[in-house]
Amino acid sequence: MKLSNLFYLGALSALVLTGCKDNDDNSEWMTDGVVFTSHIEGMVSRASGSAWSDGDKVGIYMSAGGTDFENYEYTASADGALTAAGKTLKYPEEGTADFFAYYPYQTSISNKTYAVNVSDQSDPTKIDLLYATKTGISNGEAVNFAFSHQLSQIVINVSHDETIASLNGLKIQVKGMNTQASFALADGTLTSTDSKADFDMNVNAEGTTAEAIILPTADLTGAQLVFTLADGKSFGWDLTQSDVSSFDKGTKYTYNASLSMTNGQPSADMGNATIDDWTTKPGGDINVDFGEGTQTGGEVVVLDASFANDMSGFTIDEVSNTASENIWKQDPSFGNISAKAYIDGQNHASESWLISPVIDLTSATSATLSFEHALGYAYGQGATNQTLQIKKEGEENWTQLSFTYPDEDNASAFISSGNIDLKDYAGAKVQIAFKYISTTENAATWRIKNLKVVANGNSGTVEPDPEPEPTPTGSNLLTNPGFEDWTATLPTAWDNASYNTGEIVKETTIKHGGNNSLRQTSESGTNKIQQEVAITSGKKYRISYWFLDNDTKASSRYWFAIVGSDNKTITDINDQIQQQEYSTDNAEWQNVVIQFTAPTGAAKLRYEVRTYRNIDSNEAGGYIYYDDMELTEVQ
Repeated sequence: MKLSNLFYLGALSALVLTGCKDNDDNSEWMTDGVVFTSHIEGMVSRASGSAWSDGDKVGIYMSAGGTDFENYEYTASADGALTAAGKTLKYPEEGTADFFAYYPYQTSISNKTYAVNVSDQSDPTKIDLLYATKTGISNGEAVNFAFSHQLSQIVINVSHDETIASLNGLKIQVKGMNTQASFALADGTLTSTDSKADFDMNVNAEGTTAEAIILPTADLTGAQLVFTLADGKSFGWDLTQSDVSSFDKGTKYTYNASLSMTNGQPSADMGNATIDDWTTKPGGDINVDFGEGTQTGGEVVVLDASFANDMSGFTIDEVSNTASENIWKQDPSFGNISAKAYIDGQNHASESWLISPVIDLTSATSATLSFEHALGYAYGQGATNQTLQIKKEGEENWTQLSFTYPDEDNASAFISSGNIDLKDYAGAKVQIAFKYISTTENAATWRIKNLKVVANGNSGTVEPDPEPEPTPTGSNLLTNPGFEDWTATLPTAWDNASYNTGEIVKETTIKHGGNNSLRQTSESGTNKIQQEVAITSGKKYRISYWFLDNDTKASSRYWFAIVGSDNKTITDINDQIQQQEYSTDNAEWQNVVIQFTAPTGAAKLRYEVRTYRNIDSNEAGGYIYYDDMELTEVQ
């Protein structure tokens, strides 16, 4: 088995850094700029959910021939490209060079020591310290930076019962933990200072999710979380009550907090925690009762794995894989986890398992499992090749479970699995697994999200009909969605040359519907087609479009954006509407379908799809075809 339990998240971004002639004014080194590639290992804390956010600043150091070139500033764009803000690093003519890089950039650094301060959690991206090194780089050799997280992260998913009307205004404060440290850029050593202070976690407006970037620590003695409702009632919960005894670097700890109120006296009970890796370590459950204790015997969510931003404690077992990369991947841009063996333009034979952490049902009298999934390119083989398995802890043999498969062969059309009865496993500890099989003739795409195991709820298997498509409440909001009408050079309503870039041609032979499609040619940079459409905050919309990528010199992805009345972008749902992965070659037209709710302040949608060169080989000059674009309001 290869790459077992290894999760590769974030996007690769290839870049050529060019600029001034030398590293310093008197340098005689070659004029070729150093070639960098970069990716971020593990979960990403950014609000957009992608590897880099537009404007992120990175600092790079280079040492060669006994000379140091310190703290060169580079800026990331939303599509992953890095550009030098000033001078560009150059290769030495002879010998090798060593590099190290960090994020976020600081203009003033003394003795290669980075000052860390996590007391202000208002923007976690500004304190999420990333670090990468690369040594022994020869002239002309690419520098492949693999950035990793140097701090820890805690996330609390908060729910409440009927005794609490709303979580609006909830505050969660961290007490008794150090907030400052020094990070040695030369060797990657983090040293905390005696700086214990109280600080507020970053809580969303609804009070349902809180997060904080914190310093790694080996001892949680004295550390506490304080929950405070809008009316001032509060309760302190000691972190030592969990079986998580330390916070490790590069690790995310997720807790589930259940809030209730009885007689005005708060108390809390903490469930045991299980350990996985950043990526993710579940921290366990926090039952906060603003009353006389916790309620027992009711419905309990034992496992809640949305897969929106991380692996949720699941691991990968590559039993067999002839492809060049893992079959299962978590993708924040899609908000789900997916398996596919159509890689590098061909189907690969594989067997790959996505396995849950141990699920504790020892106190349960009944249990059900449910999830949402979409299945494409299965061609009727899904029930054979994409299956759900279960076993008790310590046993070797897995048992297959039944669930609802989609009628539609569409990797973007999600349906419910139905409630899968686990009553035969109540009283035991179990694991579930999604088993994916492919052949050189059949390699489906299987996407999964919003998985839950609920104990002591309404048991019994329910086999519902697949979820229907939302009903459109209006016509297509786009103008000229099928590219039927053209000006001299561009399709009508898509004719702003600043927005619609690269070679764009009316195609009358290769099309999905109507008389025409749009053909765009890939170049060294990013090309795009775009139209802005008015939308209303709070309403639900459906995006759909078709594209054909059957060219090894081109790739595509969508990059929609929400814009406010002030013409500034709103990033609240970027992880839903901006794609991280690039398309792969397919002889068939592919359909993209996205549903979203317009966030607060939304005034318009920037409907944008992009065309790129081959990201792996950097070859350009290929074609991507687009047709039948759609934006509709749904109910």
